[in-house]
Amino acid sequence: MDFDELYEQEFRKTYQYIRYMVSHAQVAEDLTQDTFVRIYKSDLTKVTNCQTYTRQVARNLVYDYYRKKALIKWLPFTNAPEQQDFGYVPHEWLIQEEDRKQLYEALQKLKPVQREVIIYRKIEELSIQETCDIMGLTSVKVANTQRSAMQALQKILGGVIDEA
Repeated sequence: MDFDELYEQEFRKTYQYIRYMVSHAQVAEDLTQDTFVRIYKSDLTKVTNCQTYTRQVARNLVYDYYRKKALIKWLPFTNAPEQQDFGYVPHEWLIQEEDRKQLYEALQKLKPVQREVIIYRKIEELSIQETCDIMGLTSVKVANTQRSAMQALQKILGGVIDEA
């Protein structure tokens, strides 16, 4: 796969993952750009799974970002996602935006590994194996982390969440 094709396929998912991890749009944009610059400079002919490789690069950059900020003990984040200014929008959009805001805030209260598993498994709908490949964890660890993360989200959001 060439870089342009990879960029087209993975840009949106990569940005979304980083945005959920850092909760700040500008930082997410910068880290997404850094991800693709790093991939562009790498030798893609040696990469067996470009999707996994892209996510690993993005994950490493997110962790590096927090290390540089001396925030490796990320529990819990208190920063709310950036507020967006909307003019007139339909009622459904407002509800969707409020739901998204609640999800951002709830994700920030999870442990980093729980947040990642939820993003990969529930938001991006990756398989357990794909999640294992990206995170370097066993399938048992991913499944257990997903279960504990869903329970934590249920407590945070005060509602019933589909755990399937």
